[in-house]
Formats: sequence, structure tokens, C-alpha cells
Amino acid sequence: MHDLHKHPSGGDARRAPIASVACRTGRGGVCVVTLAGEFDLDSAPDVRRALDAVAQTSTARHTIIDCTSITFAGSALLDVLLAARRRQDLVLAGPLPRALGVLLDLTGSAGLFSVADSLDAARRRFEDRSPAAPGPGR
Repeated sequence: MHDLHKHPSGGDARRAPIASVACRTGRGGVCVVTLAGEFDLDSAPDVRRALDAVAQTSTARHTIIDCTSITFAGSALLDVLLAARRRQDLVLAGPLPRALGVLLDLTGSAGLFSVADSLDAARRRFEDRSPAAPGPGR
């Protein structure tokens, strides 16, 4: 499906949505939130809504954010991720795209996140934890 947008030249242009967010909860109580595209002030609220829904209504105990398809990451996305890490057991799955890596490095927030080299590595982090091990805020 494509959205209709005004082309800078004044004509209409068809293009795919700039950002997409998908969430699926799998075995072991792990929810994978996949982010794809550009995340700025306009699209970051979609990520916030998805992560809020996971925290409030999902049976997931852990959240993995698949960051591999992010093409732009603005400070609004960073704000959403920082808020999520305070209330959820969260891992960013990479390899992190340059756009997100630069944002985390420039803001000095890279060390605040648990980052895995791949989605499988992120899943293994949660599988290796004892079921009795408490998560954040527990």
C-alpha cells in the first residue's frame, strides 16, 4: 500500500510510508518490535504507542527492538527509547544502522542501552536468563 504525497515539484508522487512499526510476541515472553524507515518528530509517536502497548497489555516480559532497518533516527526516537528502557527489559538488536549509532554516540547515551549484534543474539540474552531473575523495576 502506498500513501499519496505532494511531490516537491508540485505534482503528486506515490511512495511507501516513511516509517513502520511492527510488534510480535513469541515464545519465552519476548516481544520483538521492528522499526523500519525514518523516525523523527512525526513518526516517533508510533514507536511510543507500540512500546506503551507492550508495557501495558502484552504478556511479554522482555522487549527486543529490531533496529536494523532504521534509515534515520532523530532525537524524538531517542527520547522514546530512553523512556522505554526505564520501564521495560529492553535490548536493541543490530547491527545498529549508522543513523542510530551516530545519534547514540553524539548524545552520550550509547552506554545506557543493552545492544546485541543480531536478533538471534538478543533472543539468546533473554533465554540465558533464569526465569526467576527479576527485570527492571521488579
